[in-house]
Amino acid sequence: MNIFRLSILSSLFLFCSLSLLAQDFRGAFHIEHKEFREENDSIHIRFRLQVDSRAVPSCSFMIFEPELTDDNQNRFVFPYIQLTGEERANLNRRWFAICSEKWLSEYETPYLQINVGRYAGDTLEYAFSIPHEEWMDDARLVLKQEAYDCAGELHLYTYTLANRVDMSAREPYAVKPLLAIVAPEDKAKTRSRQGSAFLDFQVNRTNIQTDFRRNPVELGKINEAMLDVMGNSDARITGLFIEGYASPEGGYTNNERLAQGRAVALKDYMRNRYALSDRIFTVRSVAEDWEGLKTRVESNQSLPQRSEILAIIDSNDAPDVKERRLKGLSVYSRLLRDIFPELRRVEYQIDYAVRSYDNIEAKTLAESNPEDLSQAELYRVAESYGKDSPEYMHIITETIPKYYGDDAVALNNAAALLIENNELNTAYRLLDKVRDIPVVWNNLGVVYLLQGNLDEAEKYLSQAHQAGVSEASHNQSELAAKRADEVKRARKR
Repeated sequence: MNIFRLSILSSLFLFCSLSLLAQDFRGAFHIEHKEFREENDSIHIRFRLQVDSRAVPSCSFMIFEPELTDDNQNRFVFPYIQLTGEERANLNRRWFAICSEKWLSEYETPYLQINVGRYAGDTLEYAFSIPHEEWMDDARLVLKQEAYDCAGELHLYTYTLANRVDMSAREPYAVKPLLAIVAPEDKAKTRSRQGSAFLDFQVNRTNIQTDFRRNPVELGKINEAMLDVMGNSDARITGLFIEGYASPEGGYTNNERLAQGRAVALKDYMRNRYALSDRIFTVRSVAEDWEGLKTRVESNQSLPQRSEILAIIDSNDAPDVKERRLKGLSVYSRLLRDIFPELRRVEYQIDYAVRSYDNIEAKTLAESNPEDLSQAELYRVAESYGKDSPEYMHIITETIPKYYGDDAVALNNAAALLIENNELNTAYRLLDKVRDIPVVWNNLGVVYLLQGNLDEAEKYLSQAHQAGVSEASHNQSELAAKRADEVKRARKR
């Protein structure tokens, strides 16, 4: 019993015991419909106390106090019930009328208080809930009775209502993570248009004849690329890179001259045709394209003497020595006919910048020419549709990764939406490519959390939290709740 409450009750007895006559307890009480259960992280107790009218003499009172207790001395005492006889109730009212304010401030009011009638019994419904704690899973629910007779003597009894809490069926805790999505930075938009021209030149000549053999077709490819870029009023050419290649046929010195001269010839053709400044050109050459030869031989599984050719290419011999060794192979004529012509080419790259667009312009281009938009412009278009729209999902998960597939922010944002859509494996593959930025650590942690790999989730969420990712703190709380839920579920099993 609460020691302070005992002292208060003793005061009541000192006040009124002289006017009371000794009287025996008669009658009985009954406890029915006992309930002791856990649900929604709370402990709920409920019982019905039926008291016979003769159980509490007119000059006495009883207290019933529910209590949780276990073998490790953990204890929780619930609010008490007080049953008071008729004469005792009158005396108590007189006491409360004259007692001090200090006494009243320290008095613990009963949860239920009934003045028991002389001729009729009472039925009390007691219900109370408290937050669940782990030790309560092994606790007993007891009801302590304190009966004070008319002479002021205290009689104590304890009744066990339940030996163990009834644990409710528990669904696994469903985590509610926060995903980190980053708005891309505005950057200068640079684009490139690349191609190869297999131009035909007269023997040992470097000048371009526009109507010679297949040159009209090859030059037409270059002209088409240039007109596409120059016809875009929003684009500005910033550089032209040209690289000439010769095949490993003939002397190395002569091939070096041919490769360089043919690259310069294409540069002069483009500069004169389109009135371009000489400053935007970069010209290089590869005298003999042994790397190109190796790539084509490796990819041709049916080529005879393939291993011998590759051994010659990979040797440390001088280029002219390698050529003589190739000529000694029976397959050399096939190399001359089928592979060497593919090595004689000029590769080009057109670099250009595209102006920035406002959101209205960008919204139109997102449908017709998304390649002209920066990642930031595409992101703003997506946001303009609203985050719950199919357009937002399409732009973030498909359009942006298509044109910015190597960008960490692009892949992270796409993965975040895929996680929300429960496409965890696809999201993981995207995040696995760009593990070096903090927001990715947060989202990887969420993937592991949703998959139930709590140790990996903890590692990545901790890294993200230390790096200052705000969402990681919430996700660490969700991780802790998931761990606690698993412990509870294991205890129940």
